[in-house]
Amino acid sequence: KTVELYYEGYSNQTIWPLFHYFPSLLSYDPRSWTAYLDANKRFRDVVLEHLQPDDLIWVHDYQLMLLPQLLREAAPDARIGFFLHIPFPSSEVFRLLPGRDELLQGLLGVDLLAFQTHSHLQHFRSTLLRIGGLESQIDQVEVGGRAVRLEALPIGIAPKEFRGLLAENKDGAKFLAQYEERFRNRRILFAVDRLDYTKGIPERLRTYRRLLKTHPKLRGNVVLIQVAIPSRERVSSYARLRRRVNELVGEINGQFATPDWTPVVYLHRGISRAQLVALYALADVGWVTPLRDGMNLVAKEYVACNRGHGVLVLSELAGAAAEMGEAFLVNPFDEERTANVLARALRLPADARRERMEVLRGRVERNNVYTWGERFVSYLAEAAASRARRPTGQPPLLDTGAVVGAYRRAKKRLLFLNYDGTLAAYTGRPEQAYPAASLIRLLTKLAGNPANLVALVSGRRREDVERWFGRIAGLWLAAEHGSSIRSPESPQWEILHHALTGDWKPRVLQLLESVVERSPGSLIEEKENSVVWHYRMSHPEFSEWVAGELIGVLEGMLGESEVSAVKGQKCVEIRPLWINKGQVVEYILKAHPNADFEFAAGDD
Repeated sequence: KTVELYYEGYSNQTIWPLFHYFPSLLSYDPRSWTAYLDANKRFRDVVLEHLQPDDLIWVHDYQLMLLPQLLREAAPDARIGFFLHIPFPSSEVFRLLPGRDELLQGLLGVDLLAFQTHSHLQHFRSTLLRIGGLESQIDQVEVGGRAVRLEALPIGIAPKEFRGLLAENKDGAKFLAQYEERFRNRRILFAVDRLDYTKGIPERLRTYRRLLKTHPKLRGNVVLIQVAIPSRERVSSYARLRRRVNELVGEINGQFATPDWTPVVYLHRGISRAQLVALYALADVGWVTPLRDGMNLVAKEYVACNRGHGVLVLSELAGAAAEMGEAFLVNPFDEERTANVLARALRLPADARRERMEVLRGRVERNNVYTWGERFVSYLAEAAASRARRPTGQPPLLDTGAVVGAYRRAKKRLLFLNYDGTLAAYTGRPEQAYPAASLIRLLTKLAGNPANLVALVSGRRREDVERWFGRIAGLWLAAEHGSSIRSPESPQWEILHHALTGDWKPRVLQLLESVVERSPGSLIEEKENSVVWHYRMSHPEFSEWVAGELIGVLEGMLGESEVSAVKGQKCVEIRPLWINKGQVVEYILKAHPNADFEFAAGDD
C-alpha cells in the first residue's frame, strides 16, 4: 500500500504532472503525501545503517526529494548530493504543489544540488525567492549558516556501448540487415518513448498525418516507426493515453495505407537494445519531440548510433535542446510548423546532414555519462569540504552543549533577544506576527529566573511590544530598535536619545506612497521615530530593484539630516542615525555589570 500511494500516488500523480507542466492532470490524496514521507524515511533509515564517515551520499530524482534534509537532521556532517532528472518548473507552476515548502526544505539539506539545465536551475532560484523567501547567487544559496552549491550538469550516455551493439553484436548487425531489406527505398522516421503524456506521441502522430496530407509526394516513400513502451498502466491518465494513441494509429493507417505500404509501424512494447540501435542506425530522421523533458537521452542515443546520414528533429522543450543546437528544434505543439520542418529535414543535402551529425556526435562523445558522474562526485566532494571549512568572515556555529553548560554554571546572566525573524517567523504583514502562547510561556519562565536579566530588543512600535509582552514579570522591553526602553520595575518608557522634529516624515511618507502605488502588495508602517516600507508580499525581483532605487533617492533627500535609510529583511526603514540596538546593550551593561553569561540572538 505504501508503494502504491508513494510511487503511483504522490510521485507520479502529483509531482510528475506538475513538474512537466500538466497541472490539469495533477491528482492529490493526503494519504499519498503521508506515504511519500514514510518512504523517504525508510530510505533514510537504510542509508544510516550503512553510512561511514567518509562516504558520499548521492540521492536521485523526484521520488526522494525529502531525503536530503531527513539525512541532514540525523547526520549533520554527512556529505549529501542530489540530482533532479526531470525538469524543475517555473515558480508559478511549483506554487501549485501540495507539500511544496517541505520539498524545498528537503532539497536544501544537500551540499550539492544539480539540475539538467541552467533553465531548470534558474527556475529553482526563482522559486527559492518567490516561495521560500531565500535570495541566492547563481551558484549557491545560504541555508542555516551553510552554503548549498547549485549546478547545471546535463546527463550523458555511454556512446561506445551503444555503437558496440552494432559493431560487435551479431544480433545488432542481423536486425540492421533485416530492416534495410524490409524498408528498402523508403525514408524512415523513428521515435521511441515511454507511453507517457509528456512524450507528445499523439501530437507526433497528428503532425505525421499533417505531413502526409500537405506533402503527398511523401506518401509511400516514408514510414514512421513508433515504439511506445508501456508505463504506469494502472494510472488512469496513462490508460486514456493508450486508447488515444491506438485510435490515431488506426486512423492514419486506415486513411493513407496501400496494399504495399503501411504509414505507421506501431509497437506497443519494449524492444531489445540490439533492435533499438539497428533502428537508430537506419533512421533518416530521429524524431524526439516530448512536450516537456528533463533531458531525453533518446536524442543522444540516436546521434551516437546513426551512420551520419540522419537528421535529429528535437523538441525545444527537452533539456537536450540546450546542448544540441545543430538539431532541427521544434515546438511540438505547433503541428503545422513541425510538419514543414520534417519535410525540410528530409530534403536536406547529404553533406549538410553529415556535417550537423558530426558536430552533435562529438559533443555526445565528450559529455558522456562517465564525465557527468565524475563531475558530480568531484563537485560534491568540493562542496562538502567547503562546508567543513569555516567560511571566511563568518563566526563558527555555536557549540550548543558548551552554551547550555555555561548557562547552567553562571550565577548572573544577560539575554538579549530580537523578535521578528528570531523569536517569531516573518509574516506578510507586520501585525500578523503576534507571539505564540508557547513563546509567552518560555519568556515568562526565563525572565522569572532571578539569575536572569532578559531583554526583548525589537524593531516594533512601543504599542505592539507593550501589548504583547508588557505583562511578563521581570522582562526588559526595548522598542523601535532601541529608541526607547522600559525596565521591569517601571511602567514608564525611557527615551534613550533626544527626539527629532517631525519635518522629515511628511516628505518621506509622500515618497513611500508613490512607491506603494508602483509595488502592489507592499505597505507603509509608521512608527513614533521611524517609517518602514515593507515589500515581503510584493513581487520579489521587482521590489528588490525598487528598494535599491528608493535608498538612493532617500540618501539624496536626507543627506543633510540626522535621518538615514537602512535596508532590512524585505523592508526599507527610515530612522534617526542614533537609533540602534547596540545602545540598549550598553545601557543595560552599565546598569548590570559583572554578568558571567551574556547571550544575544538576532537575525540582522
